[in-house]
Amino acid sequence: MSTTKRRLVLTLASALAIGAPLGAAHAARDSMNIAFYDKFHTMEPFQTSARQAIQLGYMIYDSILLRNPATGELIPHLATEWRSVDDLTWEFKLRDGVKFHNGNPLTAEAVRYTVHERILDPEKKSPSLGNYKWIKEVEVVDDLTFRIHTHQPYALALERMNTLFIMDPKSSQERTFQQVQEQPIGTGPYRFVEWVKGAKIVLTRNESYWMDGIPAIKDVTVKIVPEASTRLAELFSGGVDVSLNLLEDQVPSFAQHADYEVLNFPIIRVDFWMFDARGRASKTPLEDVRVRRAVAHAVDRSKIVKGLVKDGGYELDAPMSPYHFGYDSTVKGLEYDPKKAKALLAEAGYPDGFEMDLWQYADHQNLPNQAAMQMLGKVGIKVNLKDYRGNSQQMGKLRRGGKITGVGNFNWGSYNIFDADAILHPFFDKEASNNYAGDDELSQWLNEARDSVDPEKRKALYAKAQRRIIDNVYWMPMFGVKRFYGKHTDLELEAGLDEVPRFQFARWKN
Repeated sequence: MSTTKRRLVLTLASALAIGAPLGAAHAARDSMNIAFYDKFHTMEPFQTSARQAIQLGYMIYDSILLRNPATGELIPHLATEWRSVDDLTWEFKLRDGVKFHNGNPLTAEAVRYTVHERILDPEKKSPSLGNYKWIKEVEVVDDLTFRIHTHQPYALALERMNTLFIMDPKSSQERTFQQVQEQPIGTGPYRFVEWVKGAKIVLTRNESYWMDGIPAIKDVTVKIVPEASTRLAELFSGGVDVSLNLLEDQVPSFAQHADYEVLNFPIIRVDFWMFDARGRASKTPLEDVRVRRAVAHAVDRSKIVKGLVKDGGYELDAPMSPYHFGYDSTVKGLEYDPKKAKALLAEAGYPDGFEMDLWQYADHQNLPNQAAMQMLGKVGIKVNLKDYRGNSQQMGKLRRGGKITGVGNFNWGSYNIFDADAILHPFFDKEASNNYAGDDELSQWLNEARDSVDPEKRKALYAKAQRRIIDNVYWMPMFGVKRFYGKHTDLELEAGLDEVPRFQFARWKN
């Protein structure tokens, strides 16, 4: 093993608190069953914005860099070293000897192909396009060296390498678009075996993986279980070993099951209401800022978080997480004041209230939204709930297509990027498919911040942006998200602030 490779393995072992020898596996078990929470519509990570596609991506593919879950530090992965050549150029050296699951070698051309042909090509209509438009060109220097040339200086170039999963050019070009979507080929720790749409995904260990002793568990089955109650039942019955995204009110039941435990931890994800302030999907009273402010004043967010969300989240006023670079703790949301809400509605010409749509797609949103709907009803606002739970990818398509009427309740995990750019730019850049605000000046601020490498300048711009978003009620932050995972006590598994369970490093205790 090379010195670089040995150092990386030891770093990961330390970071992930792996107690057993790297080659060891649980004596009685060599499989792991996981309950995911939503349907997959594709196996290509650049054809969806769904969080679980990223979670699965680290198992089938490899990213250029990896994040240490304990520190958040970016560490070598497919790239062993990198340097800034100048303000517009980054150079990376790839790990030698890495192969795709079909035996094809990993080369710099694979990186170029992934960026230019799978993401930046407008014909692919990749939801990830906005995350990589800063790239002007990926230059192949030699088989193991590539350079990324940027349009402008870009402070997040390395951060983006954490979710740049590399695809095989040869097999991708030889197969149809549908085959690429349904039969993924990566360099990752697990090989794709089977996808039963809507039901399960089966993986098996990549026996030629470049990291010694990884993965420790041979076979993995990902079950698709949209209902949180069913995910819990699957866990306690032994049908799965890990259940993701459980709910606060399910936690007490673990006291009756000694073999299972809860992981409860904060993540960078933010849950928020997004208003169609520009009337993009339909003309509604919400185009009037007074009406949007009335909605915000009518909802007691603090009561909802304390009484319903509880350990599933924390109170939040800014339109981003405290874990994002650029977060401004001085930004405050509109206070709960139903009298002011009624006065604003009357001033705007709606003394008897109005009707609005509210869209949701996650289990943890339902109880808070039911409570908010009751509060809004008290000031005369009738809410029509559009429930897309279990089908988040469809709602994402509707959002990008400008079809979210009224208010959309979304939560955003920032593609694992710990920076304001990753949550604000996708929604408020004037060309963003998610933009329901239509604020050109706000877009200008965000692009100035994106094109700067001066931390203080970026912080100042993001502070202005956050205040603008809250003052104009483009968003109403509901809460910062914390996750509940249930797992077998004998399974060693770690998840970080980035909301990525390290399944590839999981192992059964001896």
